[in-house]
Amino acid sequence: MSPRAHHAFFRAPMPVEPVRRQTVMELVARRIESLIRSGELRCGDRLPPEPELARILQVSRSSLREALKGLLFLGLIKARPGSGTFIQPTLTRVLSRHFQWMVLLEEMKHLEIYELRRIVEPEAAALAAQRATAEDIDRMERALAAMRLSVDKPEDFHKHDIEFHGAFAQASGNVALQTTMSVLYDAAAEARLRVLPLIENMRTHWKRHERMFLYVRDRKPKLARKAVLEDILYAERLLRSEAEIQQKKKQGKPTQAPAGLKRPSRATAARAGK
Repeated sequence: MSPRAHHAFFRAPMPVEPVRRQTVMELVARRIESLIRSGELRCGDRLPPEPELARILQVSRSSLREALKGLLFLGLIKARPGSGTFIQPTLTRVLSRHFQWMVLLEEMKHLEIYELRRIVEPEAAALAAQRATAEDIDRMERALAAMRLSVDKPEDFHKHDIEFHGAFAQASGNVALQTTMSVLYDAAAEARLRVLPLIENMRTHWKRHERMFLYVRDRKPKLARKAVLEDILYAERLLRSEAEIQQKKKQGKPTQAPAGLKRPSRATAARAGK
């Protein structure tokens, strides 16, 4: 660098990023995280009594109480009356709540969740076909049987459908996949209820799930992956068609269900939560 360029560099104003002040809750959360990283606190551990915790975290007791209230609301810690405050043993519900709010606030769309399901669930099914234990197979089979018995009861069918997908997620042997699928199912609950009354034939829909089960049971990962993908694509097609119909209604245009898409009766729609 030439002397002239060197002096110009130091004379030029340097961009200064504003310093973002941490809230008390963020400060306390970061310091608790450091205790977890160091191994001093672990999943499910009880936090020290308030005076000791305030001393460890180097905050006032009033600030600590304010921060703990916020962390309780977020679900990062949990309080047991008479026992104390504990590190939350599982955060799946917390993640589900955040995803649900993102959908509610239209930060993400139902169809985007279905696109993510297309990426995640077929691979979970393929892993399940390789790793499922006898207990996993039994759990899937029980959920499938319950679905068959409730083909005329949309709400019950929906509940057992979730149990079935949860069973093959667990059978994948991958906690990250299992958690992701649980979060996606919770976030897509409203969309799934919209799709349910549009299904042309519930017994045919049950048969699709039976195929998934048989491929997992018979250790056929490629076919299990394909069967799950076909099921998601079918539901996604119904959801897209319904979205188009609702958009036309808003625009005052005449609507007509596409071929293969049945319109729900008022009673069916009401049962499905519309």
